Order: sequence, then C-alpha cells, then structure tokens
Amino acid sequence: SQGFELGESRHEVGIGHRYVNEASHELRYWTRADSGQLPSTGSRNDRDTRGSTEANAFYIDDRIDIGNWTITPGIRYEKIDSEQKNLLKNSKDSGRYNASLPALNVIYHLTPSWNLYANTEGSFGTVQYSQMGKAVRSGDIEPEKARTWELGSRYDDGILRAELGAFLINFDNQYESNQQTDSVTARGKTRHKGIEAAIAYDLADLDPLLSGFDVYASYAYVDASIREDGPNKGNQVPFSSKHKGTLGANYRTGAWSYNLDGSFQTSQYADNANTESESADGSTGRIAGWMVWSARGTYDFGPQLNDLKLGLGVKNLFDRRYYTRSFDDNNKGLYVGQPRTLYVHCLLYTSP
Repeated sequence: SQGFELGESRHEVGIGHRYVNEASHELRYWTRADSGQLPSTGSRNDRDTRGSTEANAFYIDDRIDIGNWTITPGIRYEKIDSEQKNLLKNSKDSGRYNASLPALNVIYHLTPSWNLYANTEGSFGTVQYSQMGKAVRSGDIEPEKARTWELGSRYDDGILRAELGAFLINFDNQYESNQQTDSVTARGKTRHKGIEAAIAYDLADLDPLLSGFDVYASYAYVDASIREDGPNKGNQVPFSSKHKGTLGANYRTGAWSYNLDGSFQTSQYADNANTESESADGSTGRIAGWMVWSARGTYDFGPQLNDLKLGLGVKNLFDRRYYTRSFDDNNKGLYVGQPRTLYVHCLLYTSP
C-alpha cells in the first residue's frame, strides 16, 4: 500500500494478489448395513476421486479521508479453475470461472467514537470440486454471484461497544444441493434481508468492584427467501434460521481469564419446499432450534514462558441434545449435535 495527500484529502492505495492451490484425494468404502460389519480398507471401494482448485484474485482499493468522511472504492477480479477426476470411471469434470467485483465503503465520523456507515460489495462462489460431477450432470454450473448492501452505525468509546445495521443480499444464482435427486443445480434468485445488532460493556464503569467483568450479546434477524419464479417462490431458503444470537460474559483477574458463552438459532427447513414432516431417511423436515452454553478458563504464563496460555473448557455445558440434517449428498440424514465435550487448549508464541 502507498499513502499520499492530494489537496485536503489523504489517500492510501492498496494493491494485492491472493493465490490458492489445493488438491484432495477421496476414497470411500462401504458394506451392507445388514452385514453387521463396519467398512474398512478391505471393503468394496465405490469412490476414488482426485480434485483440485487453482484460484487467483487481484484487487485494488483507495481509502480516501477527507474531513469527517472516509470513502473507500475498490474492485476485485477473481479467476478460478476447478476439476475433479473420477479414477474409477476414468472421467474428468471441470469448470472455469471469472468475475469482476466492485465495492464501495463510506463512513461518516460523527465523533471519534461514533460513526455511520454504508457499503456495497459483490461476492462470488463456485461449485466445490467434490460436487463438480453432480453439477455437470445437472446441466448448470454457473458461478454463484451476490450483491450485498449494508447501512448502520457503530459506537466504541473503550467501555461500551455497540453496532446496529441493516443488510440486503441479492443472489443471482445461488446453488442448491438436492439430496433427493443427488444433484447440484442453481436455485436461482434468493434474497437475504435483515438486521444485526451487537453490544459489549465493561462493567467496571458501573462499579470498581466489578473490575475485570464484561458482558456481551449479539442478535441477527435474517429473512432469506427464494425469489425465483416457480412453486417455491417466497419459501424460506433451506438451512437458514430467521433468528440467531449470542450472550456471554468474561472475567479477568491477574493471569486468569474466564468465559461463559451461549448461542442459539431458531428452526430451519431442509428443502426448497419447506417440508414440515420428516422423511423416512431424515433428509427433509423441519429442524428444531436450539441453544447451547459453553465455559472456558485460561491461564497466561506471561513473557517468561513465551506468553504460553493453557486453558480448559466445556462445550455444550448442559449436554443439550439437538440435531441437524446433512446437506451433503454423500451422507444425507439426521446428525446429532455435539454433546458435552471437555477440551484442553494451548497457545504458544514463538519469536521469528
């Protein structure tokens, strides 16, 4: 990046490139359920595929500060080549995608702690190479494109942090993984609109006895609907909850820190038709909402031990039983959510 002044404005121009090259090899074995035996590498092999993706992204943006305004126009160009080889059938499916994605971000600083913002940007996605064959057979592997619009306000004075915003995302070609037909096609136009809110507060501002305590919460309302003409127009996009949120608290004293965190989401559907009743194989039907709590404690050993941090935590603290449905064509059905899980984590910083 490079900064310079032009009249009463200050500019910071950034230019960048991102390169990704990834590959995979998948082998799958199976046995009949009535055999009473689990699959092993000696079982029948019904999948042997190699996939790869090479992606390049180039971008340029210019952050312009003038008076109380910060304006950042930019553009990103994406180029992606993806393929999958089926070694059992000696066949190959591939796709090439490219897109130019302009963006604009505008901030107005009401005070040093409070601002208003508005932005728009494009996004771009492709079929995963693991789904390439199904998409080709379905006859439609066009890239998934969307345009996002946001408007809101942020506040941060070091004690109180708050944000409230509204958003609108229009997809032109959103993908659908269809478990009944074992295919990947473009669902077509979808619209995601809603609001997001978040707040965090340092309780020491209320009373010095509460020093070290802070609380936080977030909430999102998302109305995601299918806009493509047809029998499912107006239905809820599968695997999208209308309400999501978090609620938690942190406490720090000396080298110790503790966290209690809860997260929730409301019910979802598993198909475009918004089927309420569960199918025999578990691939369709309403998915009930849930809320789980987690707790964690961490000790910081400080610079004498390279800032080593050791922690102990519990996920799904109250062992709430919940489930989801698979949206992977390979393993459709019901999946139990993570049960109560005890874990240990370690973080160590090393000098270069």
